[in-house]
Amino acid sequence: MAEIVNMVASQRICDFIDVNEVSYVLDIDYEREQFPGLVYRIAEPKICILLFRSGKAVATGAKNKEDIKTAFTMMRDDLRNNEFKLYDEKDIITDYHNIVVTTDLSDQLSGERLNLTSLVFSLPFQYTEYEPEQFPGLIYKNPDLNVVYLIFSSGRCVITGSKTYADALKAEEKLKEDLSPFIG
Repeated sequence: MAEIVNMVASQRICDFIDVNEVSYVLDIDYEREQFPGLVYRIAEPKICILLFRSGKAVATGAKNKEDIKTAFTMMRDDLRNNEFKLYDEKDIITDYHNIVVTTDLSDQLSGERLNLTSLVFSLPFQYTEYEPEQFPGLIYKNPDLNVVYLIFSSGRCVITGSKTYADALKAEEKLKEDLSPFIG
């Protein structure tokens, strides 16, 4: 069963926010020359939120939607407590952009390893990439599901691009179906 390892979500919390002032008031390092977003870190749950002048905030590092909600609430409360003007709660919408999951097919390999070189020639060629000198995994894109698989010879796989956990599970099932001739 696929396990969520990262979620990326965003909110627009206002039309404009002075990230230099946020940096000063909240004592957060901000290097505009290096990156246009202020990095707002939450210790528990461990999530990083990038806050941009446009009022958009992007959270990454969460393992579930509840952690995303908690992190955004903590950041907004911190900003409101320091008199930054934000949209009303009812006007703030959370958009989920990417759910990254891992799955392990090694139990179906009976102690063997996936032969990625042969796999690259068996899957639709235009959707696969395998350059072991550059990266140890095979990259397999599924345009129908709009996901990308990173497949390792150990049977471990990373699936990225899903917007919901249900979509990630569908992508996992499709991967198992595509790889069934090569496993177990």
